[in-house]
Amino acid sequence: MTRLAPASARVLLGALLCSLAVTKPAAGQSFDFGYGQWWHDATAHVFTLTYHTPVIGPLSLGLGGFHLDDTGSAIDRTNTGAEFSVLLGRSQRGLYGLGAVGAGVRHSDGNVDAAWSVGLGYTLRLFSFLAFGIEGRFRAEDTDVNGFWNRSLGDRNGFLLQGKLLIGGGSRRGSTPAPAPSAPPPMTAPLEPREGGPTGDAKPSDESARVAASVVETALEAMGTPYRWGGSDANGYDCSGLIQWAYGQHGIVLPRTSRDQARTGMARDRSTAALLPGDILTFSQGGGVSHVGLYVGGGQFIHSSSAGVRLSSLVADDPDSRWWQQRWVGVRRILN
Repeated sequence: MTRLAPASARVLLGALLCSLAVTKPAAGQSFDFGYGQWWHDATAHVFTLTYHTPVIGPLSLGLGGFHLDDTGSAIDRTNTGAEFSVLLGRSQRGLYGLGAVGAGVRHSDGNVDAAWSVGLGYTLRLFSFLAFGIEGRFRAEDTDVNGFWNRSLGDRNGFLLQGKLLIGGGSRRGSTPAPAPSAPPPMTAPLEPREGGPTGDAKPSDESARVAASVVETALEAMGTPYRWGGSDANGYDCSGLIQWAYGQHGIVLPRTSRDQARTGMARDRSTAALLPGDILTFSQGGGVSHVGLYVGGGQFIHSSSAGVRLSSLVADDPDSRWWQQRWVGVRRILN
């Protein structure tokens, strides 16, 4: 009789449910649980549990477990391995490519087998936190771990088809960077730090205030976009990438890193009463500026943290707000 739910598969499913109960994937990261069949000289049922995280650009790394219930030879095994995928974390739907390598232990005799696979998948995002995928792969085994270029009679290969449920990994639907306006012409904010004083205390002009308000509105359009290290577009932002992008949509060129942005424009007093929308807030955990945010008004600032682009407060009395208040070290005003 065909076995559809062996004990090891139930363990993998239980691990998935437990991980979801205690862990919320950070923005851009995801868990997936898959079930499929591998057709070689017989048929094997396949159960997978994988954790994915972005690496760079469209490339993601996956680490996980793999249980194979082989009905033809009784060579059940549990594998661990790594896979690389391209375009897996897209926001809505589309094709992605993947390749994987791993090693597994046979339950019957403890023998270690290696395996690799390559293929294509398609994802359809049902909700911001949930997507469904289907994958087709060519999978091959190296039963004696001699290298796939030195195959033996016991090696098996065939086509693997599986469905997957992905939790996390989404970004804003249909989010695309707003086109940069043709006016005003690009200008670069000065890097030399300038302290306050009579000139620094003057209020910005009406035009500067208008542009600063537009910068804030642009940044707020990115709410919910996932965090991506080095990101500066709608696929994901890091803290300085979000501010550089928001100002850039209005023709103002800022440096790329948080430390350089902390030397841009004019220094202002670290006081919520003196803040104006569009001010850059700098934060440090010791050893220099390590994070930046954009003040939006009302004691709040927008920034891209591990939870994605969101609002935090400098005046509320909650753990998140107190955490940022304790690490707030400076203010830079870009427009005068």
